[in-house]
Amino acid sequence: MSTYNVSIPDDKNSFFVEFLELIGAQYKKENDDFFELSDEQKNILDSQNNFDISEFQDNEEFLAELKKEYGL
Repeated sequence: MSTYNVSIPDDKNSFFVEFLELIGAQYKKENDDFFELSDEQKNILDSQNNFDISEFQDNEEFLAELKKEYGL
């Protein structure tokens, strides 16, 4: 048996499911909760590996500053 990963436009979904059933295919529908990053976005994320951890502020210290600034 062969396995394929395909994306089907919403307006063709019922036709595709009917086709799969016609040929006796085993299938499962996955949600479209994923997204694809562009090459530019991937490059930005890859470049973030070059940050020095000492440049970052402690989150508890930052939260304390916010609370003080906004009177929370």
